[in-house]
Amino acid sequence: MVWDLINREKLRRALLYLLYMAVCLLAQDSIFANFRLFGKNMFFLPAAVVAVGMFEDGVWGAVFGLALGFLTDISYDYTALFVAVFPVLGFFAGVLSRWYVNRRFFAYMLISTAAGIISAFAQMLGLMLAGHELGAMLWTALIQVVWSLPMAAALYFPCKAIARKKI
Repeated sequence: MVWDLINREKLRRALLYLLYMAVCLLAQDSIFANFRLFGKNMFFLPAAVVAVGMFEDGVWGAVFGLALGFLTDISYDYTALFVAVFPVLGFFAGVLSRWYVNRRFFAYMLISTAAGIISAFAQMLGLMLAGHELGAMLWTALIQVVWSLPMAAALYFPCKAIARKKI
């Protein structure tokens, strides 16, 4: 009787997004942590949040962003930085894709780049308050955002396949 009330398609899609999240975290923390450009790591998890928000709407993007932000904060030893930033990114990516932009690759890359810039600024904010030099932080943020774009582009296609149920 309970199985009749459960939407199996949404449950299946949620489990696929959970797998997508696990693969993104594994790739970010294990595989791509060793590839550096000018000594800087890529940070493509905001693009994963944007992808889910664009394809599944703002609520799914916010929930995915909350879960991924929690796991990212644990991984990077922040207190609540990404728990606060990622749900907002996911929600607004969903709102933008519903009302203002299409869900094509070019629009996704623009919003992902903006999400990377917002995430880099959020990371810099705490360091600016501690008195670190702004020029060095801007250089690091620029390299991080640009270095993350190839992986952000790769995250678009699995999310699109999950949303279209072609897996």
